[in-house]
Amino acid sequence: MFVKLWMQQDFISVDQDASLAEAQAILAEHNFRHLLVVEIEKLMGIISQTDIQKALPSAMDSSLKPHERILAAQAKVSSFMTTTPITADPMDPLEDIAILMRKFKIGAVPVLKDQKIVGIITESDIFRAFVEILGGGEEGARVEIEIGKDSSAIYTVIDICKQFDIELIAITVLRNFSPDRQLLTLRLKGKKLEQMVDGLWKAGTKVNRILMDHNDE
Repeated sequence: MFVKLWMQQDFISVDQDASLAEAQAILAEHNFRHLLVVEIEKLMGIISQTDIQKALPSAMDSSLKPHERILAAQAKVSSFMTTTPITADPMDPLEDIAILMRKFKIGAVPVLKDQKIVGIITESDIFRAFVEILGGGEEGARVEIEIGKDSSAIYTVIDICKQFDIELIAITVLRNFSPDRQLLTLRLKGKKLEQMVDGLWKAGTKVNRILMDHNDE
């Protein structure tokens, strides 16, 4: 899975000379938490809702006078943005970017191609990809099984699905489940799920857990 499949290409940006009040208004209008700072397709930086909140005085701070609050809101985005953000390429593996976001505790990464800004990938996009990869929201059954670590074991499972005309919606693999076993979670759909599960048992596969939808027979 690559970044280009999940990034937001229709992003909204702000000029570095824009005020914090303007940036905050854009974030509020579009319900965003991060805003790219761009000048003629060139990435100048990124500013987040947290950056703005830290820069603007709290409404609870009674020590500040009205004109001081106005001056703070008129401060430029360039003074508070991150000028050297971590960036991604459209062909970067999605999991690599997820690791970077977790390591550096950031919620969004600008995506560049040939030094030009082409999109943004956020933690929400990562969650969306995770849900779709696991088949979230799809009708069907979830079956958790244990198989050997040799590649032929997975092919056996796929062959059994074909034998009973079962649609394999999603499959995830936990290779380090144990020294000699890997754990597979299958998202399946079809009318012969019970027969397919019997086939897995007969093939020597250990079936740990089955969650069946009421619509499956």
